[in-house]
Amino acid sequence: VLAQEPEVNPAVRAGLFAPTVGVTAPWEVAQAAAENAQENGAELHLGEEVLGIEIKHGRVQALRTRKGRYWVDAIVNAAGLFADRISEMAGVPFPPLVPRRGEYILLDEPAGNLVRSVLFPTPSPISKGILVIPTVDGGLLLGPTAEDLSPTDKEATETTAQGISQVVRGAQKLVPKIPLTQALKTFAGLRPEPENGDFVVGPSNVRGFYQAGGMRSPGLTAAPAIAQFLAHEVIAPDLALKKKSTFKPKRERIPHAAELSEEEWEKLIREDPRWGRIVCFCNTVTEAEVVEAIRRGARTLDGVKFRTRAGFGRCQGSFCTPKIMAILARELGLSPEKITLRGHGSEPISGKVRP
Repeated sequence: VLAQEPEVNPAVRAGLFAPTVGVTAPWEVAQAAAENAQENGAELHLGEEVLGIEIKHGRVQALRTRKGRYWVDAIVNAAGLFADRISEMAGVPFPPLVPRRGEYILLDEPAGNLVRSVLFPTPSPISKGILVIPTVDGGLLLGPTAEDLSPTDKEATETTAQGISQVVRGAQKLVPKIPLTQALKTFAGLRPEPENGDFVVGPSNVRGFYQAGGMRSPGLTAAPAIAQFLAHEVIAPDLALKKKSTFKPKRERIPHAAELSEEEWEKLIREDPRWGRIVCFCNTVTEAEVVEAIRRGARTLDGVKFRTRAGFGRCQGSFCTPKIMAILARELGLSPEKITLRGHGSEPISGKVRP
């Protein structure tokens, strides 16, 4: 173990090596899938809370949101911790969900050189434990915890002193020399833990209403197989769907200035001067990238952040946030007060302090 990972705790007795373990950025996987779907004719509706589902003669007929009514042949319930509420709207039973909070610490890029592998401790009955994970962009991710909350705490994504201390202890048990001074941020997420301890995937007692809920750990790893199973083995036969002959299997990602050669970057600047206006200096993100992210569906600061990495750097958006808000307001035809961090209720500003 120490020959492979010299910084691992020298008290280690043995290790299990899994050469097929991989690391990805989950949001990039989701963006790629969504953008590829759009290129093949799908429409993306963001920020629309579902208010009700209409059933007629035992099958789904319509879905109502705050922005309108949609006639549908199929609904896939992938609403995470709120999958039980969506099921209730359709009159479909769903096992109770417990929010399980996981807290993390993200370390800056130099820390990523400390280890080469994803390091797991011995798992517990409810969790894989505190991991040490080199990220795809060179940082180091520590966590998560696994804290079961009340079923009503479905938006409790705040971090806690106790949780972060647990992350530190668990990470240092694996790698004693973790450079905590390089911490960029702490954050927490919630995953749904079904009462029966298993995913809720498949058809339901209402025709056209399909379940893709209860995405407990390892939900990200399982997601592609679950999607393929639902699409090909459940929904396609049920609705007599046929494979699209003109399907485009690949999508072009947004070019990132930080990954371009000088010649490539200069060429883009000649074609569009916005490629020469840097918005985020931490991660070298240009105005052109922000505008392209908006064109592809970003409507919030987080939407731009996860598509371009603007705001992910050392200053955590202290420099670039006002610039991105101004670009969002300009491109969407909104006042700056209407720009949100991640949707309604998360507006960073309320108005001007002077005329």
